[in-house]
Amino acid sequence: MSDLDWELFDRYLAGLATPAERERFEQWLADDPDHPALILAFGGALAALEADVTEEEREALWEGVVARTGLTAPEPGSVTQAGRGPRRFALAEPARPRWRLGAGLAAAAALTAGAVLAGRELLFDGGRSEVAAAERVVTVPHGQRAQFRLSDGTEVLLGAGSTLRHSRAFAGRSREVTLEGEAYFTVEHDERRPFRVRAGNLIATDLGTEFLVRAYPEGPGARVVVRSGTVAVRPIQAPDSTLPGRVVRPGELGRINPDGVPLVERADTAAYFAWTRGTLVFDGTPLREAVPQLSRWYDLDFRLADSSLGAIPLSGRLGQTLTPSRLDLLAGSMGLEQVQRGRVVTFYRMGAAPR
Repeated sequence: MSDLDWELFDRYLAGLATPAERERFEQWLADDPDHPALILAFGGALAALEADVTEEEREALWEGVVARTGLTAPEPGSVTQAGRGPRRFALAEPARPRWRLGAGLAAAAALTAGAVLAGRELLFDGGRSEVAAAERVVTVPHGQRAQFRLSDGTEVLLGAGSTLRHSRAFAGRSREVTLEGEAYFTVEHDERRPFRVRAGNLIATDLGTEFLVRAYPEGPGARVVVRSGTVAVRPIQAPDSTLPGRVVRPGELGRINPDGVPLVERADTAAYFAWTRGTLVFDGTPLREAVPQLSRWYDLDFRLADSSLGAIPLSGRLGQTLTPSRLDLLAGSMGLEQVQRGRVVTFYRMGAAPR
């Protein structure tokens, strides 16, 4: 494990790591004297949570990091951020050192901070902390994913460029979250307290299942795709929030049509769930719809030189890295060529690209 496994770090801090995972993580810490300092850079990401988290909460979370890893603060130092200028992070307390994080480290640290914070009742000795907050917001940057557990035991895999809002501790007879983007849920079913996802123009109610919800702002509307069990789908503006809606079963997709009527249809679930395994799958997807997905997946700005290119279908499977040669192959598969300048990738018709 030469690079830090941020999901493992998150599970380690939350007390969810298996004995083998704990041993692997602690061995990684001991392998290189620079590794503890890298972990301490995590503290800098807490500053990004300033608008949502009190100073007391940040300090409590930081003390939890120190206590669980047995680390001590390093001498002030810096790592230069490549490509986009330095991005500064600091803890709220002036006595703490300041760090500059590399672009990848900064994104990963912020991502882990969000995931740990989302489940921080696990960090504070079984929820005995007096910290109280009504809502938590987990946002995943482009090119990243976050896996974490809600207070009721529901597991969430949050996709790139996505935001999930949820209560720190679900109260009453309902468990409800709000999603913008894409997430895969493995729900701890409770008939007395249904689990609901508000996304786009629909509400999905778990009936005991694993399912995916996609609701990016530029998309054609929210989609619910079921892997196992069942989910009830209804319009978000339905007058009675207790109405069960249409039931979506494994291998099916649920959505709301323009008239506000729930529809259920067969779906290529392998393609929808592929991103959870690190693969992006397109099957005749119009390029105008694929471009936002490519931008989120690779943290690049994909553009079309001509709006008429948007109707060209894209098919294929893409991994998590995109080299210049693979980018050429991607463009060539659609009869196009591409030009990359910095983080901007533009598709052109053959022969129309600037030289």
